[in-house]
Amino acid sequence: MMAPLFRSKWLWVYSIILLLDVIFTAQQLPVPRYVTKPLLTVVLAIFVLTERGYIKRSYLVFLLLALFFSFWGDVLLMFDQLNPNFFLGGLGSFLLAHVMYISFFLKIRYSNPPVPLCKYPWIFLHAAFLIGFLIYLFPVLGDLKIPVIIYAVTLSVTVQSSLHAFHLNWQKAGAYCITGAVLFLLSDSLIAVGKFVGPFPAGGVLVMITYGLAQWLLVAGAVLYFNPLLQRNHSSI
Repeated sequence: MMAPLFRSKWLWVYSIILLLDVIFTAQQLPVPRYVTKPLLTVVLAIFVLTERGYIKRSYLVFLLLALFFSFWGDVLLMFDQLNPNFFLGGLGSFLLAHVMYISFFLKIRYSNPPVPLCKYPWIFLHAAFLIGFLIYLFPVLGDLKIPVIIYAVTLSVTVQSSLHAFHLNWQKAGAYCITGAVLFLLSDSLIAVGKFVGPFPAGGVLVMITYGLAQWLLVAGAVLYFNPLLQRNHSSI
């Protein structure tokens, strides 16, 4: 049986656009990406609005704002080679997107009794990765040390907030969100390596695949959590 999330035509549209964007990236065709890349978050926003189930407005606004700021981050980062300020603007936009995701997951955590327990081994492991990665990048960050550190810490909080929002033994939507947050971390780590250390083979393709899947999983998990019909169908697979 097809997973119920894939019954949404908007997720099929998203998958097709992501595939096209990955192909354009691999073929080094920037012009068509001016259409495909920004469309990704637009399609996810439409998916949220059409399949949102019982998401209250106080939750919905954070999810849509996360996609809104991601949209502008995508747009600005497409032109970062023209002006360094576009990179900082894109970084700032994604920083705000992560603040919205963090707010969304914190609202779930504290309205999801009993409050999920802290997973200390994962907290320490993640902290070790973050510190090690920043130490690795620090010599090549130049004047961007402070912005990159602030962004990296915020992104890490996104991962932690998704990890601690759900009861994973019975709330399967949490697995989508956590995987999405980890892929977002991986995607941005690849971007940082490519920009500050040096390009690597298929770097753009790997960044786009991990980023596209990250946004898909974060949003799909959020909708699955709030949509009882999808939850029932998902549990019957």
